[in-house]
Amino acid sequence: MMKFKEVFPPTAYSEAIADKITYARDGSEFEGIVKAVVYPTTREQIINLLMLGKSEKLHFTIRGAGTNTLGSCVPANSVVVDLSRMNKIIEITTDSVTVEPGVILGDLLKELKKKGLFFPIKPLEYNVCSIGGLVAMNSFGLDIRYGRVEKWIEELEVIDGNNKKLKVSGAQLKDFVGMEGTTGIIYSIKLKLLSAPLPKTISIFKFNTITALMDKYNFVSNNKHVISVYFLDEFCSSFLELGNSLLLIVEYDNDNGVLKSEEEIANLDLFMERLQHLLINKKYVSKEDPFIPLENIPQFIQWLRKNAIPCYGYMHLGIFHPCFREASPLNTELYNVVKVLKGLVPGEYGIGIKRKQFVSDSKLSRIKSNYDPSKVFNRGVLID
Repeated sequence: MMKFKEVFPPTAYSEAIADKITYARDGSEFEGIVKAVVYPTTREQIINLLMLGKSEKLHFTIRGAGTNTLGSCVPANSVVVDLSRMNKIIEITTDSVTVEPGVILGDLLKELKKKGLFFPIKPLEYNVCSIGGLVAMNSFGLDIRYGRVEKWIEELEVIDGNNKKLKVSGAQLKDFVGMEGTTGIIYSIKLKLLSAPLPKTISIFKFNTITALMDKYNFVSNNKHVISVYFLDEFCSSFLELGNSLLLIVEYDNDNGVLKSEEEIANLDLFMERLQHLLINKKYVSKEDPFIPLENIPQFIQWLRKNAIPCYGYMHLGIFHPCFREASPLNTELYNVVKVLKGLVPGEYGIGIKRKQFVSDSKLSRIKSNYDPSKVFNRGVLID
């Protein structure tokens, strides 16, 4: 029995076999080994936990809602720090909100809506994902024009691997945002807000050939009012009952688009959300996110067509989401195809355990050594 009772009440730590089994996995296929699980509710408990960890030679795996599909929350014979009970909305102002990391995004969005405020990063899993997880993975939302969550963070409060309390803002945010819990435990997050979604109009274009699609994309991408261009292949368009064509969905920041009413635009946004669920219902349970250079997109689409792989993506970012059935060998083949096409394997979703072999870790190692030289946090994630 470890000395957790010195830090936590009896209901806030566990060494039970059932909990060790539960916390050995996140949303990925990977499984690790759990020493114990703790549930801090205050900054002071985290500080005391790290002091205990130093004396007992423990290391820690930081976990939010556990929805990650890349193994970012999988323990490596470590103590799992479940932040779900740090779930307070601390302060809401007219242009910002400060929250603890365990707040569920869907709950926050409901509270903001009551006050006529808007936070734009809303991924598919918004009803179950935590704000801390959103920050750790530097996530996009379904509406890609708002960018990653890093654009909407004003300040973080963090305890690093040296047990130092830090207030982080500006350029230093990159040392924690998207670092998948490897540099510190974030215990307070201040997010920027809008009073309403940014205005947009939309046009949808259908194509029978890849050449026609690329010609249209090259044309619209030169329009300074185009803010995003979504791609849907024949599978995705047919799943949504939009015909059996290649589609480009073009969003404008002025009235150039054909769809102009808020209701029409909201319905199309719901279509994109519905697509995710349709793919899962049709057993396409594995989704990748490669970056493909513009000049090689036609070859990539040809490979997808040849192998009957459903795909959607963001043409203006070069990020695509090919979808695979469980244990499909094409999922592994994808990585070779991306390499040949001079693309990158992790384009949007992060790295975790699954993808660290595809990432050069020299920069990550320097950041890690600055804040966590003893490798207290999330061993095996991002870097070894």
